[in-house]
Amino acid sequence: MEHLDLKYLPYALAVYRCGSVTRAARELYLAQPNLSRAIAELEQSLGFPLFVRTRQGMRPTSQGEKFLTEAEGMLDRLSALAQACRQAESRRVHLACVPSSLFVNSILEAARRRPELTVQCEEYYSCLELFDRVAKGASQAAFLTFGTEMRDELSAYFARRELEYHPLAQSPAYGVVHRSSSLYRPETDPPSICYDQARLMLSVTYFDPIGIHFRPEKTALPRSKGICRGVGRAGNLDMLESMDDLVMISCHVHSKIMARNQLAAVPIQPERMAYEYGYVTKAGAAQEEGFPFLLTEICREVRKELAEFMQTAE
Repeated sequence: MEHLDLKYLPYALAVYRCGSVTRAARELYLAQPNLSRAIAELEQSLGFPLFVRTRQGMRPTSQGEKFLTEAEGMLDRLSALAQACRQAESRRVHLACVPSSLFVNSILEAARRRPELTVQCEEYYSCLELFDRVAKGASQAAFLTFGTEMRDELSAYFARRELEYHPLAQSPAYGVVHRSSSLYRPETDPPSICYDQARLMLSVTYFDPIGIHFRPEKTALPRSKGICRGVGRAGNLDMLESMDDLVMISCHVHSKIMARNQLAAVPIQPERMAYEYGYVTKAGAAQEEGFPFLLTEICREVRKELAEFMQTAE
């Protein structure tokens, strides 16, 4: 492919437009000899003359007329393309979250109502990676949920990382079982779970990489015959279906996932064990065009889902 050095093309277009090196140099704030030298270098790169020098000024050659007319239109189209790309980039939103059916489904629902935005959401099992993305500006916000007993430690961490935390809501912890489980008692009022015959499954701890740990001994876990660790959302749901004595201790699971996987969620009483839901942004960061409206929609979806589920549970 032929290599052309077109860095001086705008100079040639200025001469073409002005009809004179003197007037073009004045418009470009360049010394006339420097402009003449730039035009000569461009002509050498092209392999044909652009102008004929006359006493009346610079007259384009036939090749120059054809080339410069087309080049001017191409530059206009490139400028419009660059502007369109900048606008598209300003409408691109990247969000991060811990693995959570609540956040993923809420973000998807909000994004459907904002078709002018390109919304990407990624889940991270490590909160270090999650918060790094926001701190570096790679994600505009990161959504998270955590046990309320971790709040003070997380607040101190956010302050150190210059992250701003925005709380959304709280809910009790839930015991989640498959509806076919022999431990589930839908006939009681309210429905209940026989925890004394259960093995409790605790989810993976996303905050371990930043040195903040979930401590079951500080919470009101139901008395049971044992505790095991979950492996992630999909694996946990598979185990709930295949293991009759398994109860997952969890924050809110989105109602769509509950219905699809035939799950039941029972609030743990007393409600000393609770979860908080919120998101972080980079402190002082400028918000991209359209992002505040999308964020409002997401927050509304999260609160609506939590409120509707709590009403059903009651």
